[in-house]
Amino acid sequence: MADIESLRKMVTEWLSDGKEDAKSLVGLPWKLRWDQWHLILENEKIPFAFLVGFHEEALHITVRTGIETAVLENQQRLAIYRVLLILNQRIDLAKFMIFGINEEIIARVDLATDGLEKSQFNLALNILLSSLYLMVQALHLEEEFNQQVSNRMMLMIQDLISQGKSREEILQFMTNNLGINQQDAEKILNEIMPQGRGKETESMYG
Repeated sequence: MADIESLRKMVTEWLSDGKEDAKSLVGLPWKLRWDQWHLILENEKIPFAFLVGFHEEALHITVRTGIETAVLENQQRLAIYRVLLILNQRIDLAKFMIFGINEEIIARVDLATDGLEKSQFNLALNILLSSLYLMVQALHLEEEFNQQVSNRMMLMIQDLISQGKSREEILQFMTNNLGINQQDAEKILNEIMPQGRGKETESMYG
């Protein structure tokens, strides 16, 4: 089992030297603060905070969306819960949940602490970002959230392009690593990296 204090120190160090032009999420300049249970990561370019809970066997990385469902009419609540259950089936590595007395929508990824690396932590952030991107679209919340979430998705794909990845390799990364199903991954790519525009897209985002 991992030592929790060592885990906290390691993760904090990963997040303490960020740069504005970083293409990876973990490399951004994060405002870090602690509550009683979590390390809280905030960045003005991302409309959600990441909450990291440290446990001996796993890190629980959570996003609180601020969308509270307890105050909604039953029909609207059921419609939202149906969408979240469908998303849970379509995304392998992150899960949507309802949290607290106000039944707030959250998303969470759990990371094993054994041999934890910075790249795995970054991947978990990307998984949550991708999950939120799909949630925003499924619940038609584009006006509130989509631009900022879309910008981060675009930068993630830009980073893969800068590594020389082909469209097919990026698609495989999204399905195999981020846990997005094939149909959703292709939809996201078609919006950000249209087919038949490889060179043009690369020059736009490179």
